[in-house]
Amino acid sequence: MNREQQLAEAFVELTDTLAEDFDPVVLLDRLAGHVVDLVGVDEVGIMMATARGGLRTMSASGQGAALMERLQLRAGEGPCLECLRTGRAVAATRLADSWGDDETEGRWPRLAALAVRAGYPAVHALPLRVNHQVIGSLAVLLTDPDGLSDDELRLAQALADVAAIALIHYRPDPARPSDVLTRVQAVVSARATVDMATGMLAEGGGLDIAEAGQVLRVHARRRGGRLTEVAQALVRRELDLRSVLTGTG
Repeated sequence: MNREQQLAEAFVELTDTLAEDFDPVVLLDRLAGHVVDLVGVDEVGIMMATARGGLRTMSASGQGAALMERLQLRAGEGPCLECLRTGRAVAATRLADSWGDDETEGRWPRLAALAVRAGYPAVHALPLRVNHQVIGSLAVLLTDPDGLSDDELRLAQALADVAAIALIHYRPDPARPSDVLTRVQAVVSARATVDMATGMLAEGGGLDIAEAGQVLRVHARRRGGRLTEVAQALVRRELDLRSVLTGTG
């Protein structure tokens, strides 16, 4: 299996929430495994926020990551906690070289020292996020002191993002065939509404279908609304056709 096939398989595994055997705990274990295999890191640990504002370790690819996560919870400091607090990725590289004068020592000295002693001179923490809301963090440990490249970080973040979206769609009960059909029909209906609105714009503005579709999409982006919602408003005459065509609505 080549890399492109591995990537495709990984994203399918992380997003197939309707599969009968979908399990959120297994999903996070798969996420950790895919980050190790596809990004090329040494160990991965995953934490998630609890309803009471605490944190819980959800997955660890190895003993080093498991220990780091436990110590972060105990010490109340570390890259995962900082990532959760700020909502931004945290990077600390070449910890051994800069020990004593790097700002990392002041941020979480005990955890940074432990990482160096354990043979991981580079640490990254990436947010698990949905619609800009952080629900957890993914910690990456590396023996390479330079850490991850920008492309590797983007891939790790993409894997984390799709897994986070899958998690919020988790339902304890397996999806019934009727549930699947209902969701499919909703998609079909949305497409029909968009097509109807596009036809109205084409006829009202003397445009071809491609031009009318672009006008509809531009209007939705400008108003910050969903395409289907704008189309529904147009079809129901809740949105003025001329204002959409002229860009004044």
